[in-house]
Amino acid sequence: MTKKPSRLESASVSTSRLNKAWPYAAIFLFALVIRLVYLYEIIDQPIISILLGDAESYDAWAREIVLNGWVGERTFYQAPFYPYFLALVYTIGSRDFILVRLAQILIGSASCVLLASAGARFFNKKTGLIAGCLLALYAPAVYFDLLMQKAVLGMFFMCLLLFLLSRTTGQPGNLRQPGIWVLIGACLACFALVRENALILIPAIGVWLIILFRNDGLQRIFAKSLFLGVGLCLVFLPVTLRNYVVGGEFVLTTSQLGPNFYIGNNRDATGFYEPLVEGHSDWKFERSDAKELAEAALGQELTPNQISDYWLDKAIKDIRDNPLGWLRLMGKKWLMVWNSTETSDSESIYAHYRFSRLLSLLGQVFQFGVLLPIAILGICLSWQNRKHVWGLVWLWLCFAGSVALFFVFARYRHPMNAITLLFAASGLACACHLFVEKRFKPLALGVLAAIPFAVCANWPLVSRAKMEAPTHFNIGYEMERRNQLDAAKDAYLLSVAIDSNTLAYNNLGMVAMKQGQPKEAIVYFSDAVKTKPNNWNARVNLGIVLSQMGRKAEAIEQYKEVVRNEPDYNPSLYYNIACYYAIEGQLIRGLEWLQKAVSHGYDNWELIRTDPDLQNLRGLPEYRNLISR
Repeated sequence: MTKKPSRLESASVSTSRLNKAWPYAAIFLFALVIRLVYLYEIIDQPIISILLGDAESYDAWAREIVLNGWVGERTFYQAPFYPYFLALVYTIGSRDFILVRLAQILIGSASCVLLASAGARFFNKKTGLIAGCLLALYAPAVYFDLLMQKAVLGMFFMCLLLFLLSRTTGQPGNLRQPGIWVLIGACLACFALVRENALILIPAIGVWLIILFRNDGLQRIFAKSLFLGVGLCLVFLPVTLRNYVVGGEFVLTTSQLGPNFYIGNNRDATGFYEPLVEGHSDWKFERSDAKELAEAALGQELTPNQISDYWLDKAIKDIRDNPLGWLRLMGKKWLMVWNSTETSDSESIYAHYRFSRLLSLLGQVFQFGVLLPIAILGICLSWQNRKHVWGLVWLWLCFAGSVALFFVFARYRHPMNAITLLFAASGLACACHLFVEKRFKPLALGVLAAIPFAVCANWPLVSRAKMEAPTHFNIGYEMERRNQLDAAKDAYLLSVAIDSNTLAYNNLGMVAMKQGQPKEAIVYFSDAVKTKPNNWNARVNLGIVLSQMGRKAEAIEQYKEVVRNEPDYNPSLYYNIACYYAIEGQLIRGLEWLQKAVSHGYDNWELIRTDPDLQNLRGLPEYRNLISR
């Protein structure tokens, strides 16, 4: 007969559980408070209601899911997990961006607890708690947790994966806990549906499994692999079948591999995102440009898989044609992955530093350039625990490689920083222990090993100004669209103050025109042309304002410069030049420019026949021949 525990024993067990749980609860609350303070600081800023870049696409996709159903009509092009998460929030609550951010705050705070628990298993409880606190304070994590981007889910699934993997350590050589491998497989699949490059972790964990459990025997390794596969299939199979039903072909997750690989590895690649069509950096063009260019090149309609294969083959051809150039590119991207600068496209953490004093303060200390060398120190000082350390290093390097293989953004590398923070926590814990014990030699050797990484991480490889300025430009553009012209002007001025750029100057000129300030507009358009002489839009805008101000000769020079370099820019420019010469009495030149206008596609014949500016040409036989066509 089983003896029931006494009340005293039950109370003791409860107290023990409480003592174990309260540090993790404290970490959750600590992370929660940090993120709520950050939300409070930015809640009145324009950025809270503006969706920039991919955030706009995720919102549009989520609204489409809510309105048209959860299955959809096309093969997934981008990773679907985050838009479906948004759709779930919109369905349960409403399309409230504050509500979304509150949900993400809870997820981000939970990530801190998962990382702390994983650290306690991989290293020790002290290291785990430090890791959880570091993630709570890590400036990019605070930033991404409130950004309407999928980075918050990427970090969550990485922390969950580490938490689950930590539960497989220290097992005796038997088949205990088969369910944990099913969960690991499901977590990996969900991770890949958030961030496609997480697929690299599937074979990486397969290698981990084989090496870590090599003493268990081939049969047990196979059994664990089988359970891992079951977990993967539980998530991937419905997605793949869904893609087949709506698209007619099997696509495991998304069909974006080829275009993304080409963007990151073509002969003109820089390591940053460059759209397939110049000027088409907006998310609305991504899928259509990839499809239209591929179909135009092959002369036939293509399926999503065929489009992806086209771009993949095109990238591989560029690599084969210049393998040394590609290796240099890969070296640059590898350094960018490990650099302290948080690379971005539409929205930058450095712009948010201006909106939040808390985030700015956290960013001075709790940032990649500080924590990476401490992580290297942690690897060196904890190498005696290499049974677990090597596996984490292996996953760390694999994920970093998957980022470098395409193009580099801070949000793409963000999940791997969970491992960075684990090692940094180990470095801090070990360093304190060695310092207390006055064992300075291993500490000094670890510091020496970390110094080159500190130099490399903080080398000014990427301009932070060039990361920040586009964010303020994008804010200004959105404010201008909303007709909030003073706010738009302030944002554009901040953008050019940080990094002089022709687009912001051009838009400043447009704002000045809308505000009825043509003289100011001329200054801004002129600055745009000085900054980038081949900004033809700015030259045309400058010409228009000069013409309105009565400075027609100067306007015509701007138009001529445009058509001289871009003959097919706009036939109306030829027409305007013809009108100018006709008014000035230079009839032959006026007629020549009118003929050029027609030859370049100008076809407003009614205006040509009635425009008083052309009155002086109407007596010429060449003019009559022209309009009699």
